[in-house]
Amino acid sequence: MQIHVARNSAQLGIFAPEEITAGLQSGRFLASDLAWREGMPSWTPLGDWSEFRGVGVPPPSPGATMADAPAASTVPWEQGKSLDSFFATIKMAIANPSSLSTGRYAFGDWLAFCYVGVLISLPFQLINVIAFGDKNAQVGEFLRSLNIPELSKASERLTHAAPTPVWATLIGAVIGLAMAPLLYAFAALLHWIGQRIFRYQVSVGRTVAASLLVTATLAVLMAPLQLLGFSFPVQMALSALLLIPVCVVYYRALGAATGISPWTQFGISCFVWFVLCCCCCVAPASLIGMSAAKAFAH
Repeated sequence: MQIHVARNSAQLGIFAPEEITAGLQSGRFLASDLAWREGMPSWTPLGDWSEFRGVGVPPPSPGATMADAPAASTVPWEQGKSLDSFFATIKMAIANPSSLSTGRYAFGDWLAFCYVGVLISLPFQLINVIAFGDKNAQVGEFLRSLNIPELSKASERLTHAAPTPVWATLIGAVIGLAMAPLLYAFAALLHWIGQRIFRYQVSVGRTVAASLLVTATLAVLMAPLQLLGFSFPVQMALSALLLIPVCVVYYRALGAATGISPWTQFGISCFVWFVLCCCCCVAPASLIGMSAAKAFAH
């Protein structure tokens, strides 16, 4: 079970027991640092924990008292689960992201938060599907207007494809949105790996939970755009227009919740996606090219 550690009223993060043991041995953590995990009534010095005794650290200092324990979380969602606290948390993430640093970020709480965000965005998605129907023909027309020979077959196929039944599109939208928080969590796990590569010691639980928070925030903020109809060029223009504001909201909130600067988090994301693109695109293409070259050589 993950353990919260604090020193001088400031939270150091959330760590696995083996990380704390190694940290006590290396001097990263002190026996006087206060710690808490779910189910405990209060914060307690690490030196008083039975599992951390005898690891070669001095006993806890007499000055480590409950008065030094960090303040309780000020994140509304962690104070109570309701629609009011949900929207108050979103407001905090946008207007005052620094307050997110006090959060505990238990994974289950923020997975539920993300599902609430998905449910709020779902009606907008369904209205879009019902009102504007299948979009393949519009995408095909847009590709045709580019006059790129390599895209002509794809544009013809999309233009003349039979429209997907509304009921099938609705079912697909519901299933997709039901899976979305889990996919977001998986993407956050990859981001955590990027953090560890650059030696940032934020726990995986905190990273994933914080990512679910900011992703749900953006899902709710962007949901009303589904009511604008569908035009492929307009969608592309909106994406370009909103890219910078969306990144600002996302990385400011993520940086505050994880204790890593927004610019650093942005850089880590760029690194992770670059590696994924290389692994998913460049490497397979290279293998296919090498196989084809060998085939022609024979």
